[in-house]
Amino acid sequence: MATPPDIAGRGFGSDATYIYEYSRGLGGVDVPRDVIITRIIYSSLVILALVLFCGRIAQISHAYLRQITASSANKKQQTFWAQEVSSWWPAIKKHFLYAPLGNKRHNRELQLSSVVSVGTLPSRLQTILVFLYFSSQVAYCVFLDYKVNHKAALLAELRGRSGTLAVLNMVPLFILAGRNNPLISILHISFDTYNLLHRWLGRMVVIESVVHTAAWAVNAVDEQDFAHMLDRLQTTPFFTWGLVGTVAMIFLFLHSPSPVRHAFYETFLHLHQLAALLAYLGVLLHLKLDNLPQVSWAIAIAAIWFLDRITRLIRLLHLNVSTGGTTTMTVQALPGEACRVTFHLPKRIPIQPGCHVFVYIPKISWWMSHPFSIAWAEDTSTPQIQSSKYADLEKQITLPSATKSQISLIIGAQKGMTRTLFNIANASPSKSISLPGFIEGPYGSHPTNPSSYGTAVLFSAGAGITHHLLYTKQLVQAAAAGTAATRRVYLVWSVRSTDHLSWVSKFMDQILRLPGRRDILTVKLFVSKPRKASDIVSPSASVTMQAGRCRPDVVLDEILPGRVGATLVSVCGPGAFADEVRDAARKRIGKGAVVDFAEEAFTW
Repeated sequence: MATPPDIAGRGFGSDATYIYEYSRGLGGVDVPRDVIITRIIYSSLVILALVLFCGRIAQISHAYLRQITASSANKKQQTFWAQEVSSWWPAIKKHFLYAPLGNKRHNRELQLSSVVSVGTLPSRLQTILVFLYFSSQVAYCVFLDYKVNHKAALLAELRGRSGTLAVLNMVPLFILAGRNNPLISILHISFDTYNLLHRWLGRMVVIESVVHTAAWAVNAVDEQDFAHMLDRLQTTPFFTWGLVGTVAMIFLFLHSPSPVRHAFYETFLHLHQLAALLAYLGVLLHLKLDNLPQVSWAIAIAAIWFLDRITRLIRLLHLNVSTGGTTTMTVQALPGEACRVTFHLPKRIPIQPGCHVFVYIPKISWWMSHPFSIAWAEDTSTPQIQSSKYADLEKQITLPSATKSQISLIIGAQKGMTRTLFNIANASPSKSISLPGFIEGPYGSHPTNPSSYGTAVLFSAGAGITHHLLYTKQLVQAAAAGTAATRRVYLVWSVRSTDHLSWVSKFMDQILRLPGRRDILTVKLFVSKPRKASDIVSPSASVTMQAGRCRPDVVLDEILPGRVGATLVSVCGPGAFADEVRDAARKRIGKGAVVDFAEEAFTW
């Protein structure tokens, strides 16, 4: 390679020329080895996905077989499904699939103070997967040709390897961030888990980008001096855009920790999206200016982002816009600082239990959206009358009723948008207002088929009841119709005061009036801080109310001896409560009874 003019003109010798060759482009980069490592990474990820897919297929098939064989079976006939037949599978569930990282804490937030949270701990399985992948990235970065006789060449190889891995990891980073990530439905893994993996992948990309920049900077400084390196950053677009990408990634790293993310969530989202765009543009232009091989990956990232946004827009329009009008929203302030938000859709939309939607309320949060579980969904029919041009009523034409869907959410007043929404509704004389609002979704959580279990124990705390109401309705109806294996449903709800019962009273009334409900459903209410003893009233033997905290271990000890078939323990609520339920369920796995655990969490 000829000596570049800017080097030769300044009188630098051959050593400077040698370093210059390793401070730009593919000079010193071991491209064949990078290609091999890239193929190894993607092959290992595909193999892992296939293993998970096969496991899910086996799990779904097992649940379906259990459902069709137990749908018409009585308690004695479901004994086969009630007992564990292997010793290794309960151990895997107890110690890996359902296990927290340590003894009990998983979704209970780590608090530095009463107002500062540093986030939650990943599960044991999540930790193992993240650790293995992070370790492999470190191993690939240090797997260099140490036989080279010059530091510049070694740093050039490190620069190429870390840069390649950073761009490579940006592809799954963007996939896992999307609400319409196809892996959610294929592998039946929740968006919450993918979001955790997204955060850890992001940290890896930042570290690799910093290593990439640092390796280049050392060679650039050795070529002449620090001032010359800074000059190249300012005057050479290739280096300038690379620096933009790295700085944007460092900003993403610094502003994404849990205390900042949760204290200023809407501000965080705005800054996060802006910084992500700058990081992507910096990487794209950095690659294109030297026509590096990773340009195609950057284009793929843009395609992934574009498809997710287009899909979200299509879902938004499909759900909220129709020839019959658009979605309308009513907000009712409830006791206990919560709102019942009802969306009246212009068309009928099928809603499955366990789904959540993203809510847009432009008057309060502009174009931002927030996720909430669907508490209730029902169809409403409105007769349509088409008048003729005559005033005579007999000339009016009655058309078939138009069926539309009505979706209700329960939103507790926390901070930001939820607090503002409650304050506006509560300030109204009628405690109810109408606002422009839209929803995007519905998005499913893809749990294990609850209709395949003879016994379902549904633990809820606070607004977590919203996740289980439609499940309760579906299980009671399916059991009465003979299409589910379910024979016992226990809805356990823990609240602070009796005020919270009004949140879902109108929905519970409908559930309690379902045919055959008394034979199937038992409701257990726990009020931790009742105002007075007279507030605690048990309406019937199947609907009981108790004062004090809910103790999941005690509840399960009461239920499991009389279980029918396999048992599902599900929970939705604050992190500390969910961890208590998880711990109680795990302690009862491996003792003969088939106990599966499911959790719905929004640890975003």
